[in-house]
Amino acid sequence: MTNKKKKLMFYLMEQHSPCAAAELAKLLDISVRTVKTYIKDINLMTDKKIIHSSNKGYLINKQDALSFLDKQHSLPQNYSERAFYIIKKILVEHKNPNVFDLCNELFIGYSTLKGDLAKMNTTFQMFNVRFSTQNDIVQIKGAEKDKRSLLSDVIFKETNNRILDLNTLKQSFDEEDIGKISNIISDFFKKNNYSLNNFSFMNLLLHFSILIERVKKGYSLSEIREIITKNDAELALIEKLSERIENDFSINLNSYERNEIYILFKTNVNYLIDSNYNKLKKVIGSEYLDTVYGIIEEVSELYSIDLNHESFIVPFGLHVKSLVTRASLKKYNKNPFLEKIKRDWPIIYDIAIFVSLRLSDIYNIEIKEDEVAFIFLHVGTEIDRQNSTTDKLKCILLCSDYLGLEKKIYNQLLLEFSNDISIEAILSSYEEVEKYSFDLLITVIEDERNNYYPSVLISPFHLDNQKREIHEKIYEIQQSKKRELIFNNFDKYFHEELFFKLESVSKDEVIEIVCDKMEDMGFVSHSFQEDVFERENASSTSFGQVAIPHSVHMNALQTKIGIVVSKRGIIWGDNTVNVVLLIAINKLDKQIFLTINDSILSLFENQDVFEMMKNASNLLDFKDVVFLNI
Repeated sequence: MTNKKKKLMFYLMEQHSPCAAAELAKLLDISVRTVKTYIKDINLMTDKKIIHSSNKGYLINKQDALSFLDKQHSLPQNYSERAFYIIKKILVEHKNPNVFDLCNELFIGYSTLKGDLAKMNTTFQMFNVRFSTQNDIVQIKGAEKDKRSLLSDVIFKETNNRILDLNTLKQSFDEEDIGKISNIISDFFKKNNYSLNNFSFMNLLLHFSILIERVKKGYSLSEIREIITKNDAELALIEKLSERIENDFSINLNSYERNEIYILFKTNVNYLIDSNYNKLKKVIGSEYLDTVYGIIEEVSELYSIDLNHESFIVPFGLHVKSLVTRASLKKYNKNPFLEKIKRDWPIIYDIAIFVSLRLSDIYNIEIKEDEVAFIFLHVGTEIDRQNSTTDKLKCILLCSDYLGLEKKIYNQLLLEFSNDISIEAILSSYEEVEKYSFDLLITVIEDERNNYYPSVLISPFHLDNQKREIHEKIYEIQQSKKRELIFNNFDKYFHEELFFKLESVSKDEVIEIVCDKMEDMGFVSHSFQEDVFERENASSTSFGQVAIPHSVHMNALQTKIGIVVSKRGIIWGDNTVNVVLLIAINKLDKQIFLTINDSILSLFENQDVFEMMKNASNLLDFKDVVFLNI
């Protein structure tokens, strides 16, 4: 139902007496004739007339209207929602819907439904299924394995990039069944010393739910999906798991279904081991371990990032083995954080892209973007662990040594602010302060010399009440350091000849224009442009109205950023962008550049600032916008 029809109903519900058609026409900015058409349409959509007419005007039955609007709210409102509704009706509810009944349920016309079904054949063609009607009954034609893949995809998409959870599954499957399957997965794999992260657990829960529901209704697999090398010990384990599922749900699983359970096991579950290289080698094999070490070495060489730690190697090694298995079988896990990861952490995501490209080359597999996002989680977690000890503000605590007061304050500060600060020294007098280099002075001593330093004055007895003040001071200093970094280095990384105003150009043309100019100026080698296209083909670098094309290799001769602004916009993947930052990085500048880049990217979140950047006429204008708003 259109917004104007809803507005008409809400307005009538607010009235206590009949409302004239002319009044409604003025409210909605439509003709009186259209008002009458709207009211006729609304009454046709309901089981009984809810808007009554008289010579005094129109009056609505408020209780019936509320009931109707509530039902409307839960109904599919667009093509995608209707498509999901139809698929779940057939594959989850196991109904054979009549086309005319569907039209009534969805409040749409026959032509709209026919159009939706035709469009669904295009939207879901990757699943090798067809939507058709026979004797006015809507059908999904295709192999059982493909129907299950389709249903899995629909349920994931319904989460709208949120984490798939139990409540979501309970909306599609029997709540009691979901509870039983959840218990089976938790108990069985824990008992047999296998680990499942939350993503894998929910993925197994979804696919087991689909498998069990379809078998219960008589739809079993009739062919083996894929052939994989099987392990005798694992096969015995899967036999036990299959028997438990059969007993708990009173179903029979044929050999094809058991093979499917084995594949789900291989692509989602890791053996639980301690952080021990020998055990890891035994579980994943020397080939995978050699691959992991090789990638660690290449990442170190390209990005100057050290991933050679047990905290990274063990979980990542297990992940690589599962990832390669999934990709070989073309079974990919969904990652609800993909778009946020690409938008908020583009550089670390690039490292994940590089790792995925290397794995693709080594094992001759295709790695989807969702899987790249899982690689990001491993790399990002390790980088964050290392940064937690290197990016902290250096602090001095100035506090008189009385009754152990300084130790109490020191412990409280570490407990609350350990992620942001490192206390370099505890001093009892101002005379000692000048001997140290620090970012923040935290003092309990009220003294005019506090004004000489970035400082925060605290009470030794009410520290809990001052947490916000301390947090704000820490944030203020962190931002100040970033601003200083940008002010001191902007001209080093930007060049007036690398600022372009372009209209009516393609994505590829933008990359070619900027890369050619960078090469002509001696900032990059001839291979840089090819590297940028390789990265772009792996995953679009656009998010919102901004694109950040670049190479995964930090091998530029000089670090430089090319700027392209376009008022009309440039088609870039699924987005239309108005600002392009094409980045070339020399790894010697990596750390300082990443800080500057993150700060500038944060400006794009402010729409007013973005509009000013989009309308910049030259580099000086762009620089002014950055300096005024950073």
